[in-house]
Amino acid sequence: LIFALMAISTVNAQERAYHIEHEWAKIWINQDGTIDLFYDLSLTLNSGANINYVFIGQPQRDFSVGEAVDQYGRSLSTSDESSGSDYKVRVNLYEPLRAGQTVRFNLTTNVASMVWEDTQNEGNVGMQFTPTWWDEANVNDLRVLVVLPAGVSSDMVKTTEVLWDN
Repeated sequence: LIFALMAISTVNAQERAYHIEHEWAKIWINQDGTIDLFYDLSLTLNSGANINYVFIGQPQRDFSVGEAVDQYGRSLSTSDESSGSDYKVRVNLYEPLRAGQTVRFNLTTNVASMVWEDTQNEGNVGMQFTPTWWDEANVNDLRVLVVLPAGVSSDMVKTTEVLWDN
């Protein structure tokens, strides 16, 4: 009985609690229908086992990974870890993130085929984007900034979002 209680305590002690202080995505819409996607993230490990890497979701399968850099300008190694319909980049932290520590880093990717012709509204094009999601963490500050291509002004944009141009 004592051994079982100690084993349960050890398992519970290993549970990881973390939060995303900020997740800021910046999207440049390119004339060729691709987007350049820049993520700026700040991750805090509240308790539990060290974090060595982070997965950053991508909007679709056809993407290329640019660079990843931490708050000190150190280059971070990356890899495409997509599987099935789960498209993601693994960003390896420069050093393990320990309980009580925060790391800030960014990742740049280029995602193809993000802009398409709107068959319902002739002359219009569409794009759909959802920022990377976190199953086990709260995001305190989520922002998405879209940089429109040359010749496109914000009054030409239609969206389902109520507060989008702020």
